[in-house]
Amino acid sequence: MGMDNNTPGFGRLGGKDSRRRPPQACSVKQPESIKPERAVISMKRTMMLAALLAATAISPAAAQEETWSTADKEGVIAAAMDYMDGALNVDTERVARGVHEELNKVMVRTLPQTGKQILVYNTRTTLVEAVRGIAARVANVDKTVSVTIFDIDHDLALARAAGALWYDYLQLAKIDGQWKIVNVLWARNQLANGGGQNADADAAAVEAVALDYVDGAFSGDAGRVARAAHPELNSVQLRQHAETGRQFLYKRGSGNLIESTRAGMDQWPEGERNIQVEIYDVSHDLAQVKVTSVATIKYLQVAKVDGVWKIVNTLWRLDPNRPRG
Repeated sequence: MGMDNNTPGFGRLGGKDSRRRPPQACSVKQPESIKPERAVISMKRTMMLAALLAATAISPAAAQEETWSTADKEGVIAAAMDYMDGALNVDTERVARGVHEELNKVMVRTLPQTGKQILVYNTRTTLVEAVRGIAARVANVDKTVSVTIFDIDHDLALARAAGALWYDYLQLAKIDGQWKIVNVLWARNQLANGGGQNADADAAAVEAVALDYVDGAFSGDAGRVARAAHPELNSVQLRQHAETGRQFLYKRGSGNLIESTRAGMDQWPEGERNIQVEIYDVSHDLAQVKVTSVATIKYLQVAKVDGVWKIVNTLWRLDPNRPRG
């Protein structure tokens, strides 16, 4: 969602531990036109979530993944719609409701003076104020929003919200029973097809970055982790406090992760890592990825910055089924 101050294809996967899982498929706007391999939820702000979920049509490929509860689907959709549909209708209360108070919202911007790319940020408060000031710009914009749920795994979720202006990847967490958007990586939705001219090469590069990040940490290889992570990486872990039982977000930066790797704090025997990389979407020089392993469930938001794919945001948790001891 375009809220900075200057707002105006899938590839094959090469590794045996990599795959691409189709997201959930449903539509309330044109259910007869559903494509089996895609998951699209399109609706105007006046449509009810109940009607949306009643129209769900799961493709055979996606049906095996359909273990998500109705309550979780509703919660993820509601947060995504509050975020983007709320912005399009200049409803700051909805936008604030949809995002976590520690939101990290990132886009890649090219500086015209140098041609170099940088990351620019919105927090929850800056996002809300930006929405408050965009009424004139969105007055005549098509307000249809498409929400895609890529994955729900325990109390984490991966989704996409797209409209006429914005193309946003969302990482969400369920905290105290409420789904909130924690991290966003977005681009202006101005490309006719979102790019894709080098889809195979981009997917292979994204896969390599994901493996460098996770397998590099398990190997104690700080160089691989540093190669994968953007210097401004925002890593967020959903944790539960041992004494209070309450959930909270624990954040680390690139330097912390690299030095922890160098110290061997995340090492795991090579034959027991069970790493699986799933690339859900590559578009607009952004990628939405999930990596599971013997120990963790990790969502990665990856961006091509100055021609190189780097991990910008992660949201993760320890796998409740991990080996203990």
